[in-house]
Amino acid sequence: MSEPKTVEEKKAGKLSLTCQKELLKIYRKVKYDWDEDDITTPAMEKGTLVQPESIDMYSKLEGKFFQENKEQLENSVFKGTPDVFLGETIRTATQVDDMKNSHLLSGFTERTVETVTQAQKCQLNVYYDLSGAEGGNIVHALMSLPAEMFQKECDSLLWRMTNKGLIATEYAPEYLEAVEGLKKKYIYDHIPENERIFKQYVPKDEELIEKMKAKVPVLREWLADYDKKRSNQYKPQ
Repeated sequence: MSEPKTVEEKKAGKLSLTCQKELLKIYRKVKYDWDEDDITTPAMEKGTLVQPESIDMYSKLEGKFFQENKEQLENSVFKGTPDVFLGETIRTATQVDDMKNSHLLSGFTERTVETVTQAQKCQLNVYYDLSGAEGGNIVHALMSLPAEMFQKECDSLLWRMTNKGLIATEYAPEYLEAVEGLKKKYIYDHIPENERIFKQYVPKDEELIEKMKAKVPVLREWLADYDKKRSNQYKPQ
């Protein structure tokens, strides 16, 4: 939904470079079966592992039973998989939320002074249109690093310290002290639960939803033109 930087480009009906790059993600997935979602980082791995735990904490603080959703929803223009919902089913949800599990305390606290981005507003409103929900939240959560991931951090630390000749065994006081440092960095159980959830309300915006729907044919046309140009630049060998 981003707009081109110049007035001339807007008048010419061109898409912004940001928009084009997002469309290329779709193109790579459909044309070459190459998906960015297959690339994971420690932060992404943690987010997946702690999601059920963070939903439980959120439900406890809200005093409501939020359910995790795994079902992908789709209509003629939108496709998406909401994280969390209130209601009997995701298709009859009254509220849909998007969970953001922070990797570190620093990132979590930074989210508390940031406003909801336009991309997040678009994402939530797509979910509202797909589910019928009337509103929802971006929910930021701060959970401790799962045990198996924390052990990997400890193993990596042990390897680095032994490789550099700083210690001889895992029982060395220097190593044990360094592990305590890792606990301070990654373990947050000592922080009260009410300080580890931060939500930002995103209202349903019918005007935005209609603007997104109107943009879809334009995006599809761009993808078709792009594929034609890429396919016809050289004849197949």
